[in-house]
Amino acid sequence: MRRLLSLGLTVTIAAAAAGCGKSEKAGPPPVTEVSSSAPAATPDPHPPIAMFNTPGDKETVANRSWCTGWALDDSGILQVTGTTDTGAVMPARIGMPFPGVKEAYPTMPDNETAGFTFQIPDLPPGPHSLKLEVIAKDGGRLTLTRNFTVK
Repeated sequence: MRRLLSLGLTVTIAAAAAGCGKSEKAGPPPVTEVSSSAPAATPDPHPPIAMFNTPGDKETVANRSWCTGWALDDSGILQVTGTTDTGAVMPARIGMPFPGVKEAYPTMPDNETAGFTFQIPDLPPGPHSLKLEVIAKDGGRLTLTRNFTVK
């Protein structure tokens, strides 16, 4: 009897009790058992990379300003979403040109269209935070936070 462990699956192979490997008499076929212990999920070895361009950190901006930036991943970007401290969620328009990204990351896919943008919703004057979530096509995720003030 042999036990093999590969990728988190345990496989047991049992040979026929008598005459194994001999050509005199064919025995029953080997028995294969597979356990259900799946391998643990591993983190994305190449998570997305991204940058906020506007609003700048701790910058004071007009109400309903635009958020801009860029995001890349080796599998491509599926979506970018902004969420304010008030709970408002803004899906970003992705696939836009953003200057300098192609030159900085010449081997990354979609480097010519890494830009994103969305309008920050109507917010009361004062300090606010914005959470940016980037989701790659392979499921990798990145979250960035930016603090700013609405005048």
